[in-house]
Amino acid sequence: MKNNLNTITLLLLIITLLSCKSTSKVTSYNSSNHVIDNNLSTGNYAELNLSDYRSEMSNQMNEIINVSAIDMETGSPEGVLGNFICDLSLFTCISILDIPADFCILNNGGFRTSLPKGNVSRGKIFEIMPFDNELVVLELNSKQMIDLINYIKDKSIINQTRKAGVPISGIRLSIIGNEISRVFIGIEEFNNTKTYKVLTTDYLAKGGDQMTFFKNAKVISNTGLLLRDAIINYIEKLSKQNIQLNAQLDGRIRVSE
Repeated sequence: MKNNLNTITLLLLIITLLSCKSTSKVTSYNSSNHVIDNNLSTGNYAELNLSDYRSEMSNQMNEIINVSAIDMETGSPEGVLGNFICDLSLFTCISILDIPADFCILNNGGFRTSLPKGNVSRGKIFEIMPFDNELVVLELNSKQMIDLINYIKDKSIINQTRKAGVPISGIRLSIIGNEISRVFIGIEEFNNTKTYKVLTTDYLAKGGDQMTFFKNAKVISNTGLLLRDAIINYIEKLSKQNIQLNAQLDGRIRVSE
C-alpha cells in the first residue's frame, strides 16, 4: 500500500514538471502516507434527516386544493382539460398579470395525464404538468398567424393519438373538410393585416411540438410564471370562493364534412 502511494506521488510530480513551460531543477522532495482506518475522526456532523424532508414534501403533494366536478381529459378537435387550462391561463395573463393577450394556445402533449372527478391534490397538478414551462406572450405577424391557424386545422382533423388536437382559448375555428371556413379572435373575425398577441409556453415559443411559426416571433413578455403554478394558483383561488372545478366542450373548434 505504502509503495503504491509513493509511486503515485512520484508520477504526479514528474507529470507536473513535464507540464511546466520553464525548466526547473528538483533539489529535494518528500512524501507521507495517511492510513485510513477506523481511527480516522469523522467530526461532529449532524446527520441530514431525510425523513422529515420526505414527510414535508409528501404532505404538500397530498394536500387537497379543490374538487373537480367532472372528469377532464384531452381530446380532438377539443378537449375539456385543454379548454380548462387554456381558459385559466388566458384569464391569469390578462386579469392577474395585467399583460394583454388576444388568445392562448398550448399543446395536448404537454398534459401528461388527465384530471379525474373528485378531490384534486397539489401532486396531481404536478403529474399533469411536470415541466417547468413558463408562460410567455408573443406577437405574431400575418404570415405567422396563418401558419398557426393551419397548424390548428391540421391537428384538429386527426384524432388517432392522445396528442391530436390543439388546446386554445380566445380563438375559434370552423373547419369544413380540409378547409378553414371561419376564424374568430375574440369576437372579431381574423384580419390578416393585423398582428396578434398570443399566450403560450416558452417550450412552444422555441418551436416545440413543431410550432415553428413561433421561432421568429417578437417576444412581448416573459411572464416569469410557470404554467403549473398558474394552474395551482387558479384552482386554489376557486377553492377560496367555494367553487369546484368545471369546464365543457363549447365548439371553439368545429370540424364538419
